[in-house]
Amino acid sequence: MRHILNGRRGGGLYWLAPLLGCLALAAPISAQEFEPTWESLNARETPEWFRDAKLGIFIHWGVYSVPSYCHPSTYAEWYYNWLVTGSHDGFVTRFHNENYGEDFTYQQFAPLFRAELWNPAQWAALFKRAGAKYVVLVSKHHDGYAMWPSEHASAVRGYPWNAAEVGPGRDIAGELTEAVRAEGLKMGFYYSFMEWMNPLYAESPERYVEEMMIPQIQDLVTRYRPTIFWPDGEWDHPDSFWKSPEIVKWLYENADNPEEFVVNDRWGAAIRGQVGDFHTTEYGNIGGGSPGLADIGKPFEECRGIGHSFALNRLETVDSYLSREALIRLFVEVVAAGGNLLLNLGPSADGCIPVIQQDRIVALGDWLAVNGDAIYGTRSSRFGSLPWGRSTTKGNTVYLHVFDWPEDGRLVAPGLATPIERAYLLHEDGRPSLPFEQTGDADPVINLWGHMPFDHVSVVALELAGPPVVDTSVRPTASGALVLTASAAQTTGSLTVESRGSGTAYDGIEEASNLGYWLDPASTATWQARVRPGTAYEVRLEYACEPSNEGGAFELTVGGAALEGSIAEATGSWESYRWTELGELTVGDEERATVTLRATRLPEGKALMNLRRVVLVPRS
Repeated sequence: MRHILNGRRGGGLYWLAPLLGCLALAAPISAQEFEPTWESLNARETPEWFRDAKLGIFIHWGVYSVPSYCHPSTYAEWYYNWLVTGSHDGFVTRFHNENYGEDFTYQQFAPLFRAELWNPAQWAALFKRAGAKYVVLVSKHHDGYAMWPSEHASAVRGYPWNAAEVGPGRDIAGELTEAVRAEGLKMGFYYSFMEWMNPLYAESPERYVEEMMIPQIQDLVTRYRPTIFWPDGEWDHPDSFWKSPEIVKWLYENADNPEEFVVNDRWGAAIRGQVGDFHTTEYGNIGGGSPGLADIGKPFEECRGIGHSFALNRLETVDSYLSREALIRLFVEVVAAGGNLLLNLGPSADGCIPVIQQDRIVALGDWLAVNGDAIYGTRSSRFGSLPWGRSTTKGNTVYLHVFDWPEDGRLVAPGLATPIERAYLLHEDGRPSLPFEQTGDADPVINLWGHMPFDHVSVVALELAGPPVVDTSVRPTASGALVLTASAAQTTGSLTVESRGSGTAYDGIEEASNLGYWLDPASTATWQARVRPGTAYEVRLEYACEPSNEGGAFELTVGGAALEGSIAEATGSWESYRWTELGELTVGDEERATVTLRATRLPEGKALMNLRRVVLVPRS
């Protein structure tokens, strides 16, 4: 099959060459050329605008928005898959048959996707009010329905399957792009590689890639000149099958705005986090103070909805949605960890964004209107997890994001060694200076007495005499105990910081996160701690473990001292935590020590445990 696409760039007619098993195209407009290898492509620097932007809006909207129904714990945009597979004990299948009939096909939802109340200008204005800097529209999800006049989507099926031909009768992608750019925001597109309902993909995935997928990507990019290309649905095949390096090379060299253009890391099975301009997490706990992906050389982006689904799910309740405060705190955690938040909205089929979703993002925008200096253009600070919140930095200024206002009015900046020149609250009129104490090796203290907190999260700015220097060692509590939390750990291997349920406190230190996916011997958790030389410590561990996962063993080292332990019994579930006494160890003469926890024996094919914290209690 021969493909020739045409369009306009800068008022002139251009042609894309036929696709003959590779991307042989017109001369690149980029000043930089690449080889179709990840080594060459990964050498490209991520544009600074993306690192600075911090907030994007994700939009899942399509045929699946008509039923807008799924199990409350999963994704409504997967309606077709849940329907035909009977997943979740037939939850969607029963609903569909009872309400639409067994003979009603998924394709019959398309004419009901009318978007009759859709106003793209209102959407774009709302996104700007929310403080977003970019927008990513799902141009085509796994059902293959295209949100632009894609001839390929309809031709391969023999019936209309794009928004211009069936449903809204509009170029959704084009109209939204125009509106978003009119508000000064950057535009991007999500695109699914695989398709559930595509007959060509079912017959010959190889031909699908050559004859439909690549030409469709070319069409989308050349029509609308996006700044972001966000692929997904890559897990069926390796990157070589999808011809991903060739596609990325073409995108980099032929984008209308090569100096700004970015792609994510979803280009083939098992290579997320290894390629692209930014790496993606999804409903992950990238906060908790752990730098996490911030240290891998590329920025990361956390994508998620305000509720549990990306597309609208009518079964979700107000309790399914993040509160205003929870959303703002999540956003701060993402930014403090060095990432962007791609926050999803799931409009209804008529084109309206549910009021509860509008409420949440407007609250976020109102907060950003006051505290944006502490977000946009910042980078992850060296503080990591703080007992009262999170921190970001920009130049010689450190921003302290205060989740929990100190009752005594004394805000401690643990480990900050650089001299403070001025401190102030971002939300106070005129930003008057705050008194502070900073002497010797003692932790600086900012005096907030007599001042009132801002809604949800307050921000204290510290202007420093130079770049921030921070000692992040875990310090003893008032009782002398060392509380090593999951969120403060540096991890290797498969080990991941997760958030499960509400937090609990030990010696005044609250922890809601845990270390999970302890699946390989190379995984370690490490902390830096201030210890008492020559002191004997009793070691306690708070863990969770499902039945049948007992039997794992591990070693804890504190400097040159070591202690072995094992998981003797399950706690009932991965969410049920229990304390266990490991024994006693005595540290050497050092005042600072590296604490490392590693697995020495793993249950066959299973995880070692979920770990909330390790506590070292000095013997009296």
